[in-house]
Amino acid sequence: MKKIICAIASALLCTAIASAYNPPAFGDSICELSSPRQMATAASSAGGGIFYASSESIMINPALTALEQRIDLNVAYTALISTNSESKPYGNAFQAGILVPFKWAVVSGYMNGTMTPFKEMELGNSFNFKFGASKEITDKLAVGLGINTGVFWGYNTDWDLSANLGFVYNFEQLSFMKDFRVAGAILNLGKNFTNTTVTGINSSKATGAFPELLTVKAGAACLLYSNDLIKLGASADLTTPMFLNAILDAGLNFSVKDSLYINVSEKLNLREMLNGKYSFFPTIGLTFRFTFDVKNSEYLNKNGWSQSEMAASSAYKQLYGTVHAASFGVDVNLGLKDETPPEIHIWIGDEDDESGELLVIEGGNE
Repeated sequence: MKKIICAIASALLCTAIASAYNPPAFGDSICELSSPRQMATAASSAGGGIFYASSESIMINPALTALEQRIDLNVAYTALISTNSESKPYGNAFQAGILVPFKWAVVSGYMNGTMTPFKEMELGNSFNFKFGASKEITDKLAVGLGINTGVFWGYNTDWDLSANLGFVYNFEQLSFMKDFRVAGAILNLGKNFTNTTVTGINSSKATGAFPELLTVKAGAACLLYSNDLIKLGASADLTTPMFLNAILDAGLNFSVKDSLYINVSEKLNLREMLNGKYSFFPTIGLTFRFTFDVKNSEYLNKNGWSQSEMAASSAYKQLYGTVHAASFGVDVNLGLKDETPPEIHIWIGDEDDESGELLVIEGGNE
């Protein structure tokens, strides 16, 4: 009898939790709106088919930044336009972030603002702040921890405070797939936005929390083909907010000479589709990366930043048939990536012994 009562109670609790799940459209992915690269690379928890990580990556998986060697500055803006005559016509989202590598960890800070007054996508107004720290544990494993906080207004007022945990494991080579990575993250562990009057995906029910507590994200990414000229990569992720929904993200990434990147991605949200809120039009993104020189700055020269890299990105996404998102962003990596392996000289024999032997170890290979 006790087991039966516990089973019934558990079933009722699960039903109550499931019925309470009713975020606004795109509420489980709110911060992705401000980033052209996250929209276009399918918000990959493994960094995308052609790996990319910056301060904005901590909103997807706080472990992604662990291998970054340079200070990264990131800014982006998204213009949102609704063609629904019954809705307000304009909204916007923007972000700014910084990543700083230290010997003990890679530290990131990220700020996002979202203002969307559309009836078909009523996310309200919010400022969101994220802080992350990541560490490479082994040559293949990286882990990360993130803290989220924010404020919400316009449709009641609220605040949130939560944590993220994540990992990335690189198999390097798996069958024909190069740079094969698997990753996982547990997001939004804490208090999220609950005291709001925005319209949920089911307009006949009260709106639930967003982003949803205990959002589990798991994915994989790899290079399908690469040579000195081109690269082709792919990624796929499954996200389960509180195990009450299933969101599939899939992306293809193509690059030429590591300078021009063309990205295509698709997001399928099961609960939104069941409630008639969907658009199967994929996100299309373009990124151009280049090196620039600043010769006349003593400060930049002193820090080794006279030569740095910049990536300019853009993306377009159609949301729910009537909302159009055009996003633009810039990433600046201070300095150039160190790709020269260390060279170690070892003299075998006495210091004054001319018959000794010089052993040179370059990049770990004799």
